[in-house]
Amino acid sequence: MVDLQTAYSAYYPYLHSVAYHMLGSVSEAEDVVQDLFLDVHDTLDTIEHVKMYLTRATTNRCLNVLQSARKRREVYPGVWLPEPVSDVGWQQPHQIAEQRESLSYAFMLLLEQLKPMERAIIVLREGYDYPYTEIAQLLDKSEANCRKIYSLAKKKLDPNRVRPTIEQGQMAALVEQFVNAFQSGDSPTLIRLLTDTSVLISDGGGKVNTAINPLYGRDRVVAFLMGISAKRYAHLTYQMAVHNGQPGVVFYENGTPASLMMLEMDAQGREFRGLYFVVNPDKVRGRGR
Repeated sequence: MVDLQTAYSAYYPYLHSVAYHMLGSVSEAEDVVQDLFLDVHDTLDTIEHVKMYLTRATTNRCLNVLQSARKRREVYPGVWLPEPVSDVGWQQPHQIAEQRESLSYAFMLLLEQLKPMERAIIVLREGYDYPYTEIAQLLDKSEANCRKIYSLAKKKLDPNRVRPTIEQGQMAALVEQFVNAFQSGDSPTLIRLLTDTSVLISDGGGKVNTAINPLYGRDRVVAFLMGISAKRYAHLTYQMAVHNGQPGVVFYENGTPASLMMLEMDAQGREFRGLYFVVNPDKVRGRGR
């Protein structure tokens, strides 16, 4: 048996991580876990398997949030992108190499295609190595049903996705080349650093003007980048960062975070196949240096 303070210290980071990967939102994950601890503070010392109990409660609360979130996102202005979270610095390449594909930002984008129960099983299985027997207990389903849902969910995701293996210094150099070309309006360099099938997705949340729909193809992506660079980004300062195990950039205006740009590399680690701009102030706020 454990008291509330001990359980909170021991399990809050883990439960928040589970909730975040279920929901794609830091604030919603915080609300779920904080509310859970408020609800169990009087009964926690009577629970035998505390971690399993809290994981089950967190997962089921996230499923409820996802049901309503799906409806909200249907009327969201433009594309809803998951909120990136910082994890490690550029000086720790071994940690990036060890980061799971299932916890990467690109994979979280794929998870948006799934139904809530499918997402829960994929996250628990691939993100946290839960065996099917425990997933069944957590979700109150049979093991066979969990296996079937997992199999169907996997078919909806990109089966040919290969995560690039690239030395950290090389990755940093490519990101810096890209950002310098973007800010200076160097379209030939941008063309060289993008694939033929590159995609750019922006999330302004209806609060910042940006592309409402995804842009597909190198030419359209470069044209968009050239347009917003001159109008908004040429004068901004930036700092490279790692979010969700992927390279990213935080742009600052007068010392205040203005936007986040996530970059997804191709399988060879030479070009960028995905650019994700998060400019919704609610998702950018609080990104310190």
